[in-house]
Amino acid sequence: MKTAIVKISHLVDVPELKEYYTHQSVEELATSIDVDGGLRTPIIVTEKYEIIDGYRRVEAMLILGKEYIEVWIDEVEPTIFERIIRNMYRTKTTDDQVKELKTVFVKYPKRMGKKSDDGEVYNRSERISKALNKKYSGKDTITKLEEITNKDIDGNLLTKGIIEKNWKVETSHEFLTKWYPEDIQNQYGFTERLKNGELNVQDAVKLIKTKAFLDNEYQDTFIIPEKATSYNVDCIELGKMDKHFQTVDLLFTSPPYFILRNYLIEGKKQVGQEETKEKYCFRIANLIKATIPTLKESANVIINIGETYDDGVGYGIPQLLKSTIEKETGLIYKDQLLWSKPNPKPQNESIKRPINNVEYLLWFVVDPKKAFYKLLTYTIGDRVAKISHGAKDVDKDGKIWDKNISLTKPYQKLYTHLKEQDIAKIIEAKTGKNTDVYSIYEEGHPAIMCGVLPAVPIMMCTDEQNHNTVLDIFSGSNVVGRMSILLNRRVLTTELSKEYYKIGCKMLENSIKDFNRGELDIINQIAYEEENLVSIAA
Repeated sequence: MKTAIVKISHLVDVPELKEYYTHQSVEELATSIDVDGGLRTPIIVTEKYEIIDGYRRVEAMLILGKEYIEVWIDEVEPTIFERIIRNMYRTKTTDDQVKELKTVFVKYPKRMGKKSDDGEVYNRSERISKALNKKYSGKDTITKLEEITNKDIDGNLLTKGIIEKNWKVETSHEFLTKWYPEDIQNQYGFTERLKNGELNVQDAVKLIKTKAFLDNEYQDTFIIPEKATSYNVDCIELGKMDKHFQTVDLLFTSPPYFILRNYLIEGKKQVGQEETKEKYCFRIANLIKATIPTLKESANVIINIGETYDDGVGYGIPQLLKSTIEKETGLIYKDQLLWSKPNPKPQNESIKRPINNVEYLLWFVVDPKKAFYKLLTYTIGDRVAKISHGAKDVDKDGKIWDKNISLTKPYQKLYTHLKEQDIAKIIEAKTGKNTDVYSIYEEGHPAIMCGVLPAVPIMMCTDEQNHNTVLDIFSGSNVVGRMSILLNRRVLTTELSKEYYKIGCKMLENSIKDFNRGELDIINQIAYEEENLVSIAA
């Protein structure tokens, strides 16, 4: 290239080149040129003085009132590609980079021959990579990137994500070609969340893939022989099935709480959305009544329910539900247990009541004289055990117990939970994110039960040796089912939501894999050990 000083008025704008990159303010550039005493880098023009690169510098010189400008004259055609090459290190907008990508792909078309016009081997991907300053490399990556730019969605959504947010080309291509069509066809809605910035492409792929797997894998009835049966039906249907007549030893369930959540079950008036608390309790009672044919005469029924408040004032739901169940079902009320939460959610002081750190376990039986009950005997004095790093039991003072026990998950959690309990009417268990559910589906469930909460009722009200069955008629993600399987009980569940039913099916499968006979024996030893029996008042 040769250098020259030319009149700015002699320069020729090439509209296509001038408008290619996003217009940026030139005032600061003009100030910088003035301070430096002139241009640091000349502009680049053709032999006809057509501007290839330097449009902002020309505008800045005009602002400064300059008549002449230094140029480099190059023997090239004024093409977009030449403009890109001269701006390889320029700070560019995302739109600029998208345009560059598309231009470079056109510049280097696919060719069947092995030689290019200059006689050299035509390696398309390498040339494209070089033109893009080696930002992308490899034939496979380049091929997928080109397909993304050609078939992108919603204003170059994926291409911009690759540029701006470093989304992987491979993942973006997988989304575009496989999971985007799946999402649109099934109306999952994850693409919209991707557009809104709620998800990145990696999370969108994972969620759609999981959702599609669950949809394809699990049908309306799911059976693991001699272990678990789950139905995607209204629990009313269960009471009509002869094969489940008087097969259930414990009904443990947690119905949707009154006016707290909308589970968006299409075509169904949801439990919890009734007009009054009386209608709510009546409906739950009658759903339980419909399942009574499945209960043995020795069966127990335990309902986990929480209070609902309006402006800090309770509705009295647990008390009303208790009396309604008694009246409508014929079940006999036995007792009320409390679930105490050591880590309750904080509340605004405007509520003007103590923090709600308890829920209720309403306990009924079919026949008080025949109802099964097995005393748990796991408390020894005032020792409270925790497993430290899965290795040792220690008391509350930090003293190591004589017997060191190392357990794997999930039995480690169960062991610790049981050791922290007293033989009392209060079950203590922390709330928190149930990782067993979220490992299946990252969206989880809006009201996941505490994973260890069902353990004590199951162990008190069922017997492992007789292959007792636990029923949950509002199974959700099947937390009750999981705990039942880990404790070697059989499981029977119903769930009306198709989405949560399928998550629950996967939960049951995972639980079968996680069952450990040896570690359960340790649990049973601390729960039922004869020498630790204590007498309690009837």
